[in-house]
Amino acid sequence: MHIANATWMGPLLLLFAVWLAYALYTLWRDKRDLAFLGHQNLVLSPGVAWGRRVVRSLLLLTAFFLALLGAVRPQGKPVPEDLNLRGIDMMVVMDVSKSMMSQDMVPNRMGAAKKALINLLENREGDRVGLVVFAGEAVVQVPLTMDLEAVDLVLDKADVDDVDRGGTDIGEGIRVAMAAFPKEDQSKRGRAILLMTDGEITDGASNLDEACAEAKEKKIPIVAVGMGTRQGRPIPDGVSFWGEANYKKDRSGRVFVSHLDEKTLGKIAEKTNGIFVHGDSEEGLGSIQTAMDKLQKTLMKGQGTVRREELSPSLGAFSAGVLLLSALL
Repeated sequence: MHIANATWMGPLLLLFAVWLAYALYTLWRDKRDLAFLGHQNLVLSPGVAWGRRVVRSLLLLTAFFLALLGAVRPQGKPVPEDLNLRGIDMMVVMDVSKSMMSQDMVPNRMGAAKKALINLLENREGDRVGLVVFAGEAVVQVPLTMDLEAVDLVLDKADVDDVDRGGTDIGEGIRVAMAAFPKEDQSKRGRAILLMTDGEITDGASNLDEACAEAKEKKIPIVAVGMGTRQGRPIPDGVSFWGEANYKKDRSGRVFVSHLDEKTLGKIAEKTNGIFVHGDSEEGLGSIQTAMDKLQKTLMKGQGTVRREELSPSLGAFSAGVLLLSALL
């Protein structure tokens, strides 16, 4: 079971616990009062009266619990939807090297890239999207899927620890993304790679030209989005014993400043008939959508999105039924 509004779970459980405690106190008080009234012959059957109140209280508590449970939106098993949508195949290649933690963007390069991608995917109905993360090596985290919600969830948790080998091998990220596309004929369906990186290569530079040449041969344009600024910022490297921020240093002991490598990213886009986008502005990030819309779209049949079965309506109906039953007692 999946909880859509999990953040509400704690407060609602606390509210239910308070009501439960009050209900138990009320039942104890009623039992005491009914026993006293029974000894005074003011109530003929105090035990029966108290039992009726117990049953009614249990019904009210059950109705309240079902209503609170419905408020957090429990969801059942995934249910595929058959849709006929036009779209493209897009592999997102996300740089998770330590330089992406530089804070020349808010909150940092990686955080800004995630936000831009999540906003982009909200408007990509009909596309199949996959996710590759890379540093010194590359890993497919999500194969091509129309379940963009799943891509969002994995993307949101992307971190520098997702890849064991450090460094920045852009060529490897591109190759792994190309290998993730289906092997069947895709001549009529648009394919693209969306590369999110600062462009600074520390590993595998000699293989980048080969990867770009392969992408051009397969007619897979690369939209290279540059994350960072020309001025750059140091790369965070933990904190000192005193809680002060440490920064990565070069071999001479000086603080290393990471810059956006526009030249490299521009060449990647040029060699693959793609585009280079400055990722440090909303205008630049908005052009990603325009670039993707220019690709050839084809109709996808029988491969609809996956949604989860909503249980809240059923819980609401049960809650209303139990509440009605309690009123009749």
